Amino acid sequence: MLFRFIENIGAKTINSSKSFYEAMSFTALCLIHMLNPNSYSPAMRMVLTKQIYFTAVTIIPLFTMMAIIFGSIIIGAVITLSTEYSLQNSIGSIIIYFVIDEFAPFFTALLIALRSSSAVNTEIAVMKVTDELNTLKEYNIDMVDYLFLPRILSGIVSTISLSILFSIIMLGSGYLFTLIYMNMDFHTYKYILISAIEVSDVLTLFLKGIAFGFLTMLIPIYSGLKTIQNYSGIPISVLNGMVKLFISLFMVEVVSLLIRLI
Repeated sequence: MLFRFIENIGAKTINSSKSFYEAMSFTALCLIHMLNPNSYSPAMRMVLTKQIYFTAVTIIPLFTMMAIIFGSIIIGAVITLSTEYSLQNSIGSIIIYFVIDEFAPFFTALLIALRSSSAVNTEIAVMKVTDELNTLKEYNIDMVDYLFLPRILSGIVSTISLSILFSIIMLGSGYLFTLIYMNMDFHTYKYILISAIEVSDVLTLFLKGIAFGFLTMLIPIYSGLKTIQNYSGIPISVLNGMVKLFISLFMVEVVSLLIRLI
């Protein structure tokens, strides 16, 4: 029994190490192609444009409505708590940190993950099961350039652009609460925010947008490639991919918080 237990541990360790190595190799391959100018062919740019449209543009109406709702509620709660604990002088810094550094990029990544990442995972999984990926190989079509890279870049561009849009709408809708609750005029509210924002806040927004956008497409693509050659494996692939994606997003958020604390 002891030898069997040790053998199982060894087998799981080897399989985990192999899976981690394959995932890192795939990530490195995508990064290399991303930095290669030859990857940006006209066909690739056309696919990229369509992916950005479906990932970012079509979601704007829903995204705007949610930004207004969350902006009014969350900024209202921040202002209320700041006033209750006599932190009026720090309201601008608190709002900027909460909206730009934390909430906007993370919420945007979650929304894109729920709407687009699952679709990408399903798409790649179906192509794997129906042997469409092998067909592309037979025609000497680079799957990384034609399939993977446009989706990864669209995830990065969409996450960054929607995070910026979310921040602007959220901060704008937050003024409604300050007007009602604190009777603050717009110029005062604008001055508080402008004086509180720093270069590090904008840099954090962009870095998180790149990291979140990269993961929201890379993990679903990789999960779809690992689908077993059976239609029953498609929902399993999507479920596994989404679980890994959400864990990765939370890990990025935790790491960013730890970095700020150091």
